[in-house]
Amino acid sequence: MFDLTLYNGKIYSITEENECFNYIVIKDGIIKEIGNSNLKEVIENSKRVIDLDGKTILPSFSDGHVHLVQTGLNYLGLDLSGVTTIDEVLSLISERSKNVSPGKLIRGIHFDVTRIKERRFPTKRELDDVSNNNPVWINSIEFHMSAVNSMALHLVNLPYFIDGIARDERNLPEGFLSGKASAYFRNRVFEKITDRERMLGVNIAIESIISKGVTSVHAMEGGYSFHDKDVQFILKNKNKFPIDIHLFYQSYDIEKIVENNLKRIGGDIFIDGSFGSKTAAISENYIDSEMNGKLYFNDDELDYFIKSSLKNKLQISLHTIGDRAIDQALKSFEKYLISDEDKALRHRLEHFELASDKHIEIAKKLNIDISVQPVYENLWGGMNQMYEKRLGKRYLETNRFRKYIDNGLNLIGGSDSDVTEINPILGIHSAVNHPKENSRISVLEAIRMFTYNCQYSVFKENEKGTLEKDKTADFIILDADPFAINKKNIKDINVLFTYKDGFCIYSRGDDLE
Repeated sequence: MFDLTLYNGKIYSITEENECFNYIVIKDGIIKEIGNSNLKEVIENSKRVIDLDGKTILPSFSDGHVHLVQTGLNYLGLDLSGVTTIDEVLSLISERSKNVSPGKLIRGIHFDVTRIKERRFPTKRELDDVSNNNPVWINSIEFHMSAVNSMALHLVNLPYFIDGIARDERNLPEGFLSGKASAYFRNRVFEKITDRERMLGVNIAIESIISKGVTSVHAMEGGYSFHDKDVQFILKNKNKFPIDIHLFYQSYDIEKIVENNLKRIGGDIFIDGSFGSKTAAISENYIDSEMNGKLYFNDDELDYFIKSSLKNKLQISLHTIGDRAIDQALKSFEKYLISDEDKALRHRLEHFELASDKHIEIAKKLNIDISVQPVYENLWGGMNQMYEKRLGKRYLETNRFRKYIDNGLNLIGGSDSDVTEINPILGIHSAVNHPKENSRISVLEAIRMFTYNCQYSVFKENEKGTLEKDKTADFIILDADPFAINKKNIKDINVLFTYKDGFCIYSRGDDLE
């Protein structure tokens, strides 16, 4: 007997042919049959039968770039995503300080300075005035900048000569940190977080994750801007969670990767920073400054890292946003990524936002996968948005998904949570409705970014990512068909049910019968 048959729906395989079927049959967590005929026989041999009443089934989603522990911990922080003025920020912090015990850190999260009227962070003095009994730390949405009050500066003893500390005329810290200083501060704060807090936050995050139809994440954990305790937490607990967690250890320490029997290294190993903080390494200066970003490695350092990682047969993943960072990473890969065996490790570049035609050509030649975050364009792309304000006309060259796919690159869809929320439907919508028409991709291509392509990147494509016979029964039921709906409305589609290994792990409402 089969365990479950679902029928009378639109069941899309999400293979390249994207066949549409009427029913799907599950036994022992595996798809035993999927088709359009023989329905009467499979129903008669099924323990449970569900009439989909025309609803749509897709493979469950993957998110190819998540900071899982960070996402969980930020559920416990003070959300500043809705503020538009400094006064609003200070009001929220003042209110929070009245409701927490003296000495407890107030963590402001999701602060986007490009959406603030004053175009700046709160000053140390402003933060001191509204919270002199609690350390206050405000971190930018993309992690690369921070503002702190005096108490927070005393909490974390920053090395005097570390790069990125803004100083006043007396050479004292003003409370604004960027680059290495901000990363150091983040790392020291997360060192003090307990595993109990991590578990609380991650459980909240996973509840949200499965409600979005996600059953697999590529977790970018540890490293200088986060903390290695996050890695140990994932290694210890990943089998307790109802989703697949593929760990990317953001460490330069290859011996540590090997000791933990991990097959990949990196994730957000920062080759550069971000456009928002003007730290992404670009060829020409930012429009509103004389800066053109920073490369965080010199060529020799990066060459040594890539050469040593390949020697240990590790899949490598690097954060590259600006064209100078992409260029540096690809030149290093070109030096050492020679054999077909090494190319078969499916190395990755994360973000790849300002890639030239030559970069695209080299990435294809080297068999490098590209991990992209389509919601970036939804938030910051298009005219009069952050990319144009930082880059000028170069914003027309960001995130050219159509160009990437047409040149044969494998695109992995992700959120960079919690820079943006884990919500593949919004990611699919953003890729299909890219603000630059010549960079838009098809609905099928966008869905495959968040299903098959993610599974391919972690060598699971023969088990998951499409709906085919003998693959794992990880799938979702939607309230609308993304292939039939107006493309402008894809973002409004809801996940009704999420199934993992043939079992329902999320229901938006009543169960199906």
